[in-house]
Amino acid sequence: YKMKINAAVIGSGIGIKHLEAINKYKKSKVSVLCEKDKSKISFLKKKYTDIKIVSTENAIFQDKSINLVSIASYDNYHFSQILKCIKYNKNIIVEKPMCLTLPQLKKIIFLTKKKPKIQITSNLVLRVNSLFSTLKKKIDPKKVFYIEADYMWGRIHKLYEWRSKVKNYSLTLGAGIHVIDLAMWLLNNKPISVQAHGNNLGSKNSKFKKLSFILYVLKFPKNIIVKVSANAAGQYNHFHELRIFQKGKTIVHSLKGTFVFDRKNKETAIQSNYPDKESRGKLIHNFIDILLDRKKKPIISLQEQIDLMTVCFAADQSLKNKKEINIRYL
Repeated sequence: YKMKINAAVIGSGIGIKHLEAINKYKKSKVSVLCEKDKSKISFLKKKYTDIKIVSTENAIFQDKSINLVSIASYDNYHFSQILKCIKYNKNIIVEKPMCLTLPQLKKIIFLTKKKPKIQITSNLVLRVNSLFSTLKKKIDPKKVFYIEADYMWGRIHKLYEWRSKVKNYSLTLGAGIHVIDLAMWLLNNKPISVQAHGNNLGSKNSKFKKLSFILYVLKFPKNIIVKVSANAAGQYNHFHELRIFQKGKTIVHSLKGTFVFDRKNKETAIQSNYPDKESRGKLIHNFIDILLDRKKKPIISLQEQIDLMTVCFAADQSLKNKKEINIRYL
């Protein structure tokens, strides 16, 4: 497989992290960066002298030499940009969420089936966090009976920027998705049903009109229960709290540290470099490996991404309908 990766990045917020991850890696370089905000362009041109800075995405899609597009724009643009990538035969890295509605997801599935050579990945970075990888090895999914995973956003000001302007912004898709994915990955399984409850008490009278706190109860096969929350309004460090209960063993990851409790309730500390930001590029590097050599195993497969999005849409449906929703996988 003799290709080189010639990439473009859309968006210069989190997109800069994508750019760095791609540029650092073998046989890959970013040659174009698209930023719509004109006020940022002169700064970017000074900083990235060897990258072409453009203000319109079409320059990327019409460039035949580009074979990978990293989409790090606002959530409401992801779907249309994915469609263009597929149309112009570009491989895709997309910040989560892939899209904002179930019909959009169905369209992506339909189009990727027509062009199976095009690879797509979502940037679900908790899977490459060294601590969570360690914990995954320490548990036996068959013995787990309950998991709690809380996404502590810890940066409430972010709600009042572009997220308050996007009509169908969803906290499930923007935050909860990370810990829902974490639970599914730890258990190697998919939930059967979801019931969600939420409020906006922590962000009342602000310009963010959506729910800023959501709690999800996911039922997995064999009656395993998972409780997940997306807490965007709480005063707290940005953090992923985790408690895994299995027969004879409990693992707790909190601000105080990470511990395993045994049958005698003796606690043993697990050393880690959480939040392990250095590892975040690994998902992109794994994806590039797959583009260069199709035999490599993906950290997250397309089917897992589709299943995860399906769970998130069911969770938002549960909020809307105020009832438990049985998840119908695509």
